[in-house]
Amino acid sequence: MFEYPVVYVDIETTGGSASTSRVLEVAAIRVEPGGETREFSTLVDPETYVPANITRITGITQSDIAGAPKFNDIADELADIMAGAVFIAHNVRFDYSFLKMEFGRLGIDFSPKLLCTVRLSRALYRLEKGHSLAKLIERHEIPVLNRHRALADAAAIKYFTELAFSQHGEDLFNQMVERQLRTQYLPPNLDIEELESIGNVPGVYIFKNDTGQPMYVGKSVTLKNRILSHFRDTSTREVKISQTVHHVETIPTGSELAALVLESKLVKELQPLFNRQLRRIWRYALLMKDEVDGYATLRVQSGQIDGSTDLSKVYGVYETRTKAKARILELTRTFELCPKLMGIEKTKGACFSYSLGRCRGACVGEESPELYNRRFELALEHHKIAAWPFQSAVAVPINNQGEQVIIDNWIIRGYLNAEGERVYDSMEPTFDVDEYKIIRRFLRENKALVRRFAG
Repeated sequence: MFEYPVVYVDIETTGGSASTSRVLEVAAIRVEPGGETREFSTLVDPETYVPANITRITGITQSDIAGAPKFNDIADELADIMAGAVFIAHNVRFDYSFLKMEFGRLGIDFSPKLLCTVRLSRALYRLEKGHSLAKLIERHEIPVLNRHRALADAAAIKYFTELAFSQHGEDLFNQMVERQLRTQYLPPNLDIEELESIGNVPGVYIFKNDTGQPMYVGKSVTLKNRILSHFRDTSTREVKISQTVHHVETIPTGSELAALVLESKLVKELQPLFNRQLRRIWRYALLMKDEVDGYATLRVQSGQIDGSTDLSKVYGVYETRTKAKARILELTRTFELCPKLMGIEKTKGACFSYSLGRCRGACVGEESPELYNRRFELALEHHKIAAWPFQSAVAVPINNQGEQVIIDNWIIRGYLNAEGERVYDSMEPTFDVDEYKIIRRFLRENKALVRRFAG
């Protein structure tokens, strides 16, 4: 049936997240091109407790895994049975993400070709409703002795694949398989036709579930590439999105700023599940410039940028204090700045770097403030926040219909309709580094479009 080795895989886990849950049971059935078959199946000690809801589904209890091997004990044998084979599973990215995480913990790269039997069923049985494993077992009368156990479910996947081959013939079956292997990271319930017409242009995309409800709204200057990047990511959130998405709607906007604004509006209006789960950064680690005896210094300050912030003193914005301090250390070493003045060392005399010849003596007055401050500004010129170039808020058109966005101090404040009426204000008028970069670039390149907003 296949001209290359394949391995049918199923796992049971302690939960739905590959980053926080562990493999509880794994089964693999390898089939060679000549038909030779090899099986591997075992319970796995997850090194954590088995949740009650998992026991209800699988029947696996805490006592069942007592004495079971840990994943590192079976990794070599499991890797051997999967070596060089196409990895076949039902909703393949789920099983793959767990095994990739488990192998990754041991420093082993696990990147097989993937084939999803959900997508195979959707491609070959388009008129049927529902393509879960339970639906396939019922519809095709697949014999299963122990449902929700790894070996039994892996055998059911193998049975369905062989049945689909016999019912549709070699040509159509292989055509659908090859098409999948070329697009192996696509979600199981998403038709490739929905993606083929999407261009790499600025715009907004909306992921929808099987009932058409928006689940996630995003933006990009290259829509198709950004959408596909979601499906190649094996992080917990992206796998959950992949499992949920059935349809993708795209709205080209013509510009990056228009995409940013439309995304903001749609997230507010639609309240998609996965956008609500995103953690917006409410407090940044700000690098604030001060002076001591004429020498420029830095301090890390936690907070937000708002209308009262003196932007001329903000020399960097970072998600965490750790990242901020790491950048200070990097710039200090690269530009031979003084660790004492940069807030890295606390000492009354010269800094330690001075004794090593890595500080030019600003801490003891040997380097003039003029020379030191010039190097300080050079080191931080690409990191500091630019001053707001207007005396007040401005209104900027975002489409050909005359709608506008109100921006002040690099923050989106609200929106105007085509008649110039304020339709609503931003619910979260907070500073965002990515938005700042987009807004700054757009305003710099489109000065003629900017109008003072006096409302």
